[in-house]
Amino acid sequence: MKPNFDRAATLAMQTIIDNGINTAPIIPLPIFKRTPGVLVLSFAEMSDLTDIERSNLVPMFGESQDAATFHVSSGNLKYIVVYNQRLPMYMLQRALARELGHIVLGHDGTRPEQVRTAEAYCFAHHLLCPRPLIQALQNAGVKLTVEVVGSVTGCYERCLSAMRKELPAHVPAELNRQVRSQFSDYLSNFLAFQPYLSTDDESALADFGHYMDLYEE
Repeated sequence: MKPNFDRAATLAMQTIIDNGINTAPIIPLPIFKRTPGVLVLSFAEMSDLTDIERSNLVPMFGESQDAATFHVSSGNLKYIVVYNQRLPMYMLQRALARELGHIVLGHDGTRPEQVRTAEAYCFAHHLLCPRPLIQALQNAGVKLTVEVVGSVTGCYERCLSAMRKELPAHVPAELNRQVRSQFSDYLSNFLAFQPYLSTDDESALADFGHYMDLYEE
């Protein structure tokens, strides 16, 4: 069984559209709170509910200790998401976007974990770093350094490095146009001020590998 990257990327664009998101960085937490059947708790809140010391609770959530999603079946409650509120925001963003991917993609544990994880990360990257924004920068002749891409999307270098390794994903052109339209004012303002932003000659190029393949405007 192979991951369905097309579906993951498409649902990420649809999530941006459905939530009316038009600026970056994209923060997943408010999206969770608008999603029916989802309970979101920080490790501290989970500690209070369970009477388990936070220091003992955190190691239960795997090596990354950033966030985890549990599929449950209890009335209207379908998912419980627990996250480490002490992470730097840029790390928490990616962790929560990954967990949101599990929920939007309807992961319930019936498919292999490796497949689900790959799809969830694909969703996260397309949500946090929408390709229409990158294409707009390219069309404007902006040099895509890690600094520039980080400024316009809020994504950090490790996140960009992970995108480079992803296989191509096809998203319907109409969705790309809608996302680009939603971000038009944000992009215009960014491009207007971009010449005044720091331009470090030593900034690494933001190599996207296959991430921009199959992109359709």
